[in-house]
Amino acid sequence: MMVEKKFRDTIKRYNMLDKGDTVIAAVSGGADSMVMLHLLLRLKGELSLNVIVCHLNHGLRGAESKRDFKFVRDAATRLPLNFEGRTLRKGELKEKGRSTQEAAREARYGFFMETAKKHGAQRVALGHTLDDQAETALMRFIKGSALGGLSGIPPVRDIFIRPLIDVSREDIEGFASENGVDYITDSTNLSTKYLRNKVRLGLIPYIRENFNCNITETLARTVRVLAEDRDFLEKYAHDACARAILEQDKRQVVLDRLYLAGLHKAVASRVFLMAASSLTGEDIYSVHVDSIMDMVAGDNPSASLRLPGGLRALREYDRLILTRTRLKPPKPFEVALKIPGATAVKGAGVFNSSILKKPPASLAGAPDEAYFDLEEAGGGLTLRPMEPGDRIVPFGMKGHKKIKEIFIEQKVPKERRSAYPLLCKGDVILWIPGIRRSGLFKVTGRTNRVLKISWSPK
Repeated sequence: MMVEKKFRDTIKRYNMLDKGDTVIAAVSGGADSMVMLHLLLRLKGELSLNVIVCHLNHGLRGAESKRDFKFVRDAATRLPLNFEGRTLRKGELKEKGRSTQEAAREARYGFFMETAKKHGAQRVALGHTLDDQAETALMRFIKGSALGGLSGIPPVRDIFIRPLIDVSREDIEGFASENGVDYITDSTNLSTKYLRNKVRLGLIPYIRENFNCNITETLARTVRVLAEDRDFLEKYAHDACARAILEQDKRQVVLDRLYLAGLHKAVASRVFLMAASSLTGEDIYSVHVDSIMDMVAGDNPSASLRLPGGLRALREYDRLILTRTRLKPPKPFEVALKIPGATAVKGAGVFNSSILKKPPASLAGAPDEAYFDLEEAGGGLTLRPMEPGDRIVPFGMKGHKKIKEIFIEQKVPKERRSAYPLLCKGDVILWIPGIRRSGLFKVTGRTNRVLKISWSPK
C-alpha cells in the first residue's frame, strides 16, 4: 500500500495524469517498469485511461534481448493491453555516430515519441525510481555538472512522466513479490563496465555502510531542493533574457553586454545559455560559460570566442553577439568614385555624388554627407578599405590622426573595420563616411563648384 500511495501522491503532486488520457507505458520487463504498469492499471478504470505498452529491442544482448521483447509482449497480451514493439536492425545504433549507450537512449526515446504521436497519447510513463535519481545525482557530481545537472531527473518533462520517482527500488521489488508481479532481470545491470552500475553496486553501498545509511533518500531530497532553486533561477533568468536581447533572428542573437555585466553570474550565465540554445542544440559546458562571462566583464571591446555547434561569440563594445554565421574575410577593393553618379561598393553600400553650382546654406550636413571643393579635389577619387598606418587630417584639427584610433573611439567593431570604405585621393584620406572628414579641399566663399557625396550604408 505504501508503494501505491507514493505512486498516487507523485502523480497528484506533479499533475501527471488527467482523466481520459492515453498513456504510453515504456516497459523494459524489469521490476520497475512492470510494477509501474500494474499500478497504472489500478488507475485505468478510475481515470478512464487508455494504457498502451511500448517496448524497444535494441538487439544488444542477443537472445536475452529477444527474451525481454517476448516477455513484455506476452505480458501485454495477458493483461490485456495494446502492445507496440520494435526491434532495431543490426548496426542501426552505430549509424547515429554516438556512443552505444547514447545512441540506444536516443533510439528509445524516439520510438516512444513516435508511438505517442501514432496513438495521440498525452503522456509517456517511464519507470525511473528514487534509486535512479540518487545514482544520477552522484554520477553528475563525479563527472562535474552545474545546478541544472545536479537537479537530477525531472518528474515531468514535456510528455514524459516518472510516477515512481519517489519510490525506492527495494520497495518496488517488495511490492512485486507481495503482489505476484513477474519481471525479468537484465544481466548488464550486474556488470561494472558502466559508470551507473559502478555507482549502484559499489559506491552507494559503501557510503550506506560507512557514512549514511539513508544515502539514497538524502540524495533524492537534496535533488528536490536543488530543483526548486533551479526553477526559481530559470524563471528569473527567462525574464532577464527578454530584457537582455537587443536583436534576434534565426542566425544570431545580440545581447546588451552592460545589462549582462550587471546581473549576478548565476543569472547572467543562464541568460547566455538560453540565448545560445535558440541557435544550437549542442551542449555548452561550464568552461565555455566561464569564458563568456570573462568576455562580458573584460577590457577587450573586440573579443571573440568559438563555441560548440558552429557558434561564435563576438563582443562589439557594449554588444555581445552570438552567431552561427561564418564571417568570410572581406575581399580587397578599390572603386573609382563616379562624379556625378552612383557608385556601389559591395558590402559597404552606395555613394551618390552630385555637383552643386554654389555652396549650400549650411555645410553641417548629416554624418553620411560630405562637401568638397571640386576644383581643388579634382578627379581620381577612390573608395577603399583601411590599410595599416592610414591617417587623416581631421577637419578643424592640426596634425594627423590614425584611422584605427578613430575607429576605436567611435566603437566601430573590429571585424567591420577591414571592410569600412574610405574616400581617398591617392594615399590621402579625405573622408571616413559617417564618422569624420578631413580638412582638405574644404568649401569656402571662393568655391565655384561643390562636390556633394552622400553615403547609403548596406
